[in-house]
Amino acid sequence: MSLLDDVSIVVTPNGYKAGELYAVIPVPTEGAEQVTNGDFATDTGWDKRNGSTISGGVGNVIANGDLGNTGNNWSLNQGVGMVVGKLYKISFSARQTGGTGNLQVGQAYTAGFSQNITSGFVNYSFIITPADYGVNTERVSIGGSVIGDTFEVDNVSVKEYTAADMDVTRATAATRVDEDGLVNYAEVLGSEEVTNGDFATDLSGWTISGNDATHTVTWTASGARFQSDTTSPVMEFKQLNLLTSGKQYVLTCNIAYTGVGQLRVNVGSNLTAFTEGANTRYFSATSSTMSFLRENANVDAIISNVSVKELIRDNVPRIDYSGGGCPHILAEPQRTNLVTESSDYSGYSKSSINIVSNISTSPDGSVNATSVTNTSTGQSHIRTGFTASSTGDYTGSSYIKKQDFDFIYVEFGNAYAWFNISNGTLGNSGNFGSGWTFVSHSIESVGNDWYRISITANNTITGGYNFRPYQPTSANGNYTSGSLGDSFMWGTQVEQGSYATSYIPTSGSTVTRNQDQFTRDGISSLINSTEGVFMVELSPSFPAGTRQISLNDGSYVNRIIIEVRNSGGTIKCLLVSSSVVQAEIDYTVSNILDYYKVAIRYELNNVSIWVNGLQIGSTDTSATMPIGLNSFSFDGNSLSGLPFYGKVKQLQVYSTALSDEQLIQLTGTSGTDFYESYAAMASALTYTIQ
Repeated sequence: MSLLDDVSIVVTPNGYKAGELYAVIPVPTEGAEQVTNGDFATDTGWDKRNGSTISGGVGNVIANGDLGNTGNNWSLNQGVGMVVGKLYKISFSARQTGGTGNLQVGQAYTAGFSQNITSGFVNYSFIITPADYGVNTERVSIGGSVIGDTFEVDNVSVKEYTAADMDVTRATAATRVDEDGLVNYAEVLGSEEVTNGDFATDLSGWTISGNDATHTVTWTASGARFQSDTTSPVMEFKQLNLLTSGKQYVLTCNIAYTGVGQLRVNVGSNLTAFTEGANTRYFSATSSTMSFLRENANVDAIISNVSVKELIRDNVPRIDYSGGGCPHILAEPQRTNLVTESSDYSGYSKSSINIVSNISTSPDGSVNATSVTNTSTGQSHIRTGFTASSTGDYTGSSYIKKQDFDFIYVEFGNAYAWFNISNGTLGNSGNFGSGWTFVSHSIESVGNDWYRISITANNTITGGYNFRPYQPTSANGNYTSGSLGDSFMWGTQVEQGSYATSYIPTSGSTVTRNQDQFTRDGISSLINSTEGVFMVELSPSFPAGTRQISLNDGSYVNRIIIEVRNSGGTIKCLLVSSSVVQAEIDYTVSNILDYYKVAIRYELNNVSIWVNGLQIGSTDTSATMPIGLNSFSFDGNSLSGLPFYGKVKQLQVYSTALSDEQLIQLTGTSGTDFYESYAAMASALTYTIQ
């Protein structure tokens, strides 16, 4: 019998979108309709208040301004049997007929929905987990925030929604290593916004303003030819109603110049001028119009292959390929890059150093790495400052590639460390002053002869300090002299913490990347609290703190926990029922960078822990089972914190307690690779990797 027959949840790095990481199993399903007369075909099923009516196949809502939590004064409401802890898909369509208020469906505020309603019917669909409001928890209610607002509502539907897709929250952009081994942002691109961006046959979809005899745009087989002199008016070649103010976009286009002038683009604020050839620009829209116009001089240019797509980086899960092989889910703590220019070294302090920017391909695949050249045999170095606002561990890191030098010597605060960027080995380390104590240093190959070097030091005094790389000619000792020559640099970062996290690009200011959070609530139907197996394949990766992944009931009371602690050296498995620890077993890892398949089998008086095909410790024969498990998350539960930081290749939940033979098969490091089985299953579904 295949393990696939028993599994109830499988989450792997497969398809995703902003705010959601898709599970392979189960495929999302919808239950039976719970609303009576949701299409308002008859005048039945709804409790009508404040003069609201049902007629003409719609619900006519008259708002009384009460969005309170009693539900008694809502204009239209109906008990539909929603249950706390379960997921529901609520959909409806609405049209505003008077006033400027809002409409909500579902219990007010915590489980509701609020959206300005435009002219014409607008369709809405969303997923909620109802909060506990007593009798009103099970009620779907419709009302408005301003007295006298009127709406038409139709096609109201409430169905139980079952899916193991994880909610992803970070609210900031973040980088990862992609499938090509490049360091870039995890992002999702929207559909094409531009009409006729390839100018296949004409200029349809485009508007020209300010044109006259000396300001023209004409169609050619190569694209749109833009010709303009510096006299008034200023001509614009544009598309209207293209953008939404406040959203992020990426613009790509090709520009061919005749040798005259340059073009720029305007999206409410001017962007830099376009260069010859392919161009890419990232921007936040401040208007709905995108327009091409000349930059300070006469211009004659061919514009082609114009594309604008919405760019979403916030809350996008990071499917990371660092280390090669199959990808993993990357979860990290909040960190701030205290270096204000992470890859533009022109403003760094230099001593007997010359730099040449944008001369070599960096780890992000762009030609934006900097050549750093010694101009004397003295203590040549480049330096950037940072502020240590509190005491504790700080880590400085940078990407370095050998050109003439085998070694890099770094001073960080009052600590120092040596690195061999020819063979990827570490050299001497220590302190050259008081206030900072060297903790550790590391070097990691990231491909194409690039290494990421890092140094961690603990400070007992605050203030401004430096991250200062030197290029010496010999290994170890105190650096006193070098030679003429250079190396490549990119991606410098200083962060408060005991290890280097993923690269945080900066340009002019410090930048904070928020903590990654992964949760799924309201899935009690997928988790058997009486018996089952909870399995995670993880790499502790980061050497700090107590971190948990758990099945839980949304509280401290009932939980099944896989925990990493003691600087990443121990994996602890716990089962908690009614706030009492029923089973607890530790496993000491051999290498925090390795992956471990950890499984907890649980049933009454029978709890065992399995790691990499072996049972760890003895079976606990006096364990009471947890009650009401309805969630899983990359932390202890929604209240306790202890978020997991590390790498996860898969998470599985089984609704039956598997046999010893099945657990050997499930967690073993040889034999059938179930990760690949699930990945193959994922490829057969509609989910795709973005």
